[in-house]
Amino acid sequence: MQPPPSRPALFALVAAFSVQAAPPVSGPAFTPVDAVKAEWDRKPPVFPPEALSALPAADRARLELTLQRIGAPGAPALLPPWLADPTTAVWEARALAAVTPQDRFTALFFLNRLKSSRALSALESLTPTDAASWPAHLHLEGPLATALLNGATATPAVRAFMEALFKAGKGDPIRGGAAHLRMVLAGKEKGEPRMADPSLLAYLDAWNRGPWAPRAAEHLQLLTGALAGGLAPGAAQRLLEGLPATPDPAASALAVKALDSPHLLVRMAALDHFARLPALEPEALAALRRIASRTFGGPLSSGILAALRKHAPGDADRYGQGLLGSDDPLTLSAAIEDLPRPPANLEALVQRLWKTSMYDAVQVLLPALERWKLPEPQRRALLARFLEHPCWTARLDAYTLLAKGDPATPWPSAPRPSFLEDLIRDEALRLARSGKSVRMRITFDRGRRVVLALDPAVAPINVANLVLLARRGFFNGRQVPRVVPDFVVQMGSPVDTMDGGPGYTVRCEDSLAWYGPGSVGMALSGKDTGGSQFFITTNAAPHLTGRYTRVGEVEDPDTALPILDGLTVGTRILAVDIL
Repeated sequence: MQPPPSRPALFALVAAFSVQAAPPVSGPAFTPVDAVKAEWDRKPPVFPPEALSALPAADRARLELTLQRIGAPGAPALLPPWLADPTTAVWEARALAAVTPQDRFTALFFLNRLKSSRALSALESLTPTDAASWPAHLHLEGPLATALLNGATATPAVRAFMEALFKAGKGDPIRGGAAHLRMVLAGKEKGEPRMADPSLLAYLDAWNRGPWAPRAAEHLQLLTGALAGGLAPGAAQRLLEGLPATPDPAASALAVKALDSPHLLVRMAALDHFARLPALEPEALAALRRIASRTFGGPLSSGILAALRKHAPGDADRYGQGLLGSDDPLTLSAAIEDLPRPPANLEALVQRLWKTSMYDAVQVLLPALERWKLPEPQRRALLARFLEHPCWTARLDAYTLLAKGDPATPWPSAPRPSFLEDLIRDEALRLARSGKSVRMRITFDRGRRVVLALDPAVAPINVANLVLLARRGFFNGRQVPRVVPDFVVQMGSPVDTMDGGPGYTVRCEDSLAWYGPGSVGMALSGKDTGGSQFFITTNAAPHLTGRYTRVGEVEDPDTALPILDGLTVGTRILAVDIL
């Protein structure tokens, strides 16, 4: 682990901040309640050196974590170097030193991301007897295939351990089958590249990774059946994503048909396919113009604009101008992101974005100011105005862009909270005082239930937000928009895509808690952009540690994780209840 800052360094750090801590009652303290208040206000707390030195060790650690989470200038880094900036040399050394399953998996994972041919060194000292103590849900089938495809060699010791793992009942046939399909498609194992079960996303994801030529005929046949209703919408979406980014009349015809699908994510996948192509067939361009003519906003807007911008720029200009009048933040953000130049009345647009619920549009506007090549004084003046926006995250984004050119830019203050934000803050303070786990039950269609144990001792603000959303019925009736086998299941979008939120943002509460199988985290699009969308990992995901707020984990993983593995895109959430 990274050593903590020395005491003099920590003294110097906190002395640099200007906000005084609450007066101590019986000696210096920094309680969980103090942490919530400071992290909500995004004000780094300050202690005189003598008070800091008198803090109990737990309070000092809590203070340091709060400073790391706020992230104001001079704050200590949360991530140790091997997670913040992973390198092959460091992780190869850590792989050789790894002893626990967690450390071994993490080293294997990062070496795979770095495409090291030494990734399997993390497993080479294991023996068949170690299979008995290996965690049942820490799956190695996918990582092993990735390592082999990156040039690693499975030694006899690694093969013996994997065989023992399967004999112990800790192997997953579906994960193993998907890994085998990847190997066959890559020419690393013998066999015909055949789709074993197109209803399973694990197989479809493995299938899509292979070259187009050996799977083309079967792929088009499967997509034809899927669009006719023979497969679930998630399968049709994946098959559209697996089409080649090169012209293919048969594939284009099927993508045109997909634009008439009743399922939103299928239509979005077809639009994404058109945007990837270098040119469109005449029938496809006509279909694209038809869907644009009857779509006046919403989640499809972004895909329509991207495809039109690629293949009919004049149409994109006209369509985007129409969307600029929308009051929907997702529609407006799509229009802003597409604009090749600033709108004629930029000031009017800025004024329309001056409310918390418009953050999605603000998030794309601020970086667009540079892309539009505004004169630097004008750009910086506009950014400076956003330091007073009613949404904290908009202020943070403006500060970040300003500080790139002027590191002396003052750290922004937090805006006055709205009524809903006050409720979240009050609930977070209550949870911080109690420190007790919160149980949240998700009921999916077909009677499937998963209970989450949310931890307010680690993330009280985000747990409070989820509790209040659940009590409002925010999640009820929504669909699961994202399933990535052997990685995550994501939910909480108000429009059943991976877009949108509750109309406000929530502060990040990052920690070094490991993202093992069954971890619950907040979906983000940048720092302090949490809202209503959260995910549950279906295998370990070490790269998420310290980058996404971890709020808890599933209860009874032996039951919960197989249920999560069985979900597909479009699964209905019947209810989310706080128990």
